[in-house]
Amino acid sequence: MEDLIIIGGGINGAGIARDAAGRGLKVTLIEKGDLGAKTSSWSTKLIHGGIRYLENYEFRLVRESLKEREVIKKIAPHITKPMRFVLPHVPSLRSTWLIRLGLALYDRLGGITTFPKSRVISLNKEFENNPIKSNFKIGYEYSDLFVDDSRLVLLNAEDAINRGARIFTNTNISKAVRKKNSWNIYLENGDMLSSKVIINAAGPYALEVLENIFGIHSKKKIRHVQGSHIVVKKLYKGDQAYILQLDDKRIIFLIPYLEQYTLIGTTDNEVKSFENPKITNQEKNYLINAVNNFIKTKMSEQDIVWSYSGVRPLVEDYNKKASKVTRDYTFEIEEKNAPILTIFGGKLTTYRKLSEHALEKLSKYLVFSKESWTDKKILPGGSAKSQVKIQLPNKFLERFESAYGSKIIKLNQYYNELKNGGEIITKDLYEFEIKYLVKEEMAKTSDDILFRRTKLGINFPISKIAKLEAILKKYLI
Repeated sequence: MEDLIIIGGGINGAGIARDAAGRGLKVTLIEKGDLGAKTSSWSTKLIHGGIRYLENYEFRLVRESLKEREVIKKIAPHITKPMRFVLPHVPSLRSTWLIRLGLALYDRLGGITTFPKSRVISLNKEFENNPIKSNFKIGYEYSDLFVDDSRLVLLNAEDAINRGARIFTNTNISKAVRKKNSWNIYLENGDMLSSKVIINAAGPYALEVLENIFGIHSKKKIRHVQGSHIVVKKLYKGDQAYILQLDDKRIIFLIPYLEQYTLIGTTDNEVKSFENPKITNQEKNYLINAVNNFIKTKMSEQDIVWSYSGVRPLVEDYNKKASKVTRDYTFEIEEKNAPILTIFGGKLTTYRKLSEHALEKLSKYLVFSKESWTDKKILPGGSAKSQVKIQLPNKFLERFESAYGSKIIKLNQYYNELKNGGEIITKDLYEFEIKYLVKEEMAKTSDDILFRRTKLGINFPISKIAKLEAILKKYLI
């Protein structure tokens, strides 16, 4: 009998699994696809306070987010990178005093921080190769944190396993039967699991799971809001990101990405269907036109090398504009006999606090340590590297260190086992990494490898997919 079964392997489900397992609970997580395959891996890849949330007076959310920015930087140093954001001033949209007030609040709400404070800058004087049009003279600079979102999910899941949790990916639930003090969960493969408590962390699918599997109707509603991003060849030199104010009072980001690209996003497009989201032509044009209003070198649709979309399951707060709907989270417990807790809303940045609060809600149903701990323990790969000699080719080292951190030692073992890494798929991907990702990081498909475990999928040659899948199949057997 499990103490806790979690439905959904996005950042919230993985974060709760880690926290609960570390408090001594028997935990199983069930995910119908790959870890983080939906909303959690298609974000803007930021751990941030959300400076625009200040305009909605969401001070608690901003404060919590800024404190979490500091924590995640500490527990995941290998997959995060502090980044400076530049906000070109647009007088017609927001006054100088309003922006400076907002940034002053942003600097202070999170308390003591290792991030530099905001400042006013001259765009032309600050950057030798200023990409912003000359009519924008003044800017504001502040700090936030870039993160590899899909690996953040994976590392929380991996740490949960290290602490005793079981995680099933690519696993569907056929039905659930509620008893007086427990649930029986029947899997499509014929297995049955029992648990005292269920957490529904299915994100966009939360209401569907609640109704179709558990037969429970919620009073809450979800707004499904699609956020789309485009990736283009690097638009400018420098490692600063830009936050651009638009005429509709929204903002979009330009973020240096994977050394050779610029990541542009996001949109707020309310959708009815959240299966397989894809960027629309309207969203592409919206992002392109927004960027062209600010940068000197015009870009067009032909410059897009990749795009992706994710659907945010936002708590319905009856705001007319999707961009104004809160990014905060809430819970609903249905406790007739054995309890089930459903999570609504949330954002990547606050997953760890959401996990703590979810367990607080369950404290009257389960016995576990009440001491919070996830802010103190480093995620796998984040600890200092040992002095073990690495035989990996130098061309891999930068990518491996930023993805795997100190786990590069294990990767090196796979390289040596296969004698110089085994078969070469491309110059950037060898057999040993595929074997490692299958055996150590639960990868099962080429998409798992190319788009979530690594970020090699953007320019991966189609002609090499068959070879990748043949090698993958060998290690899945």
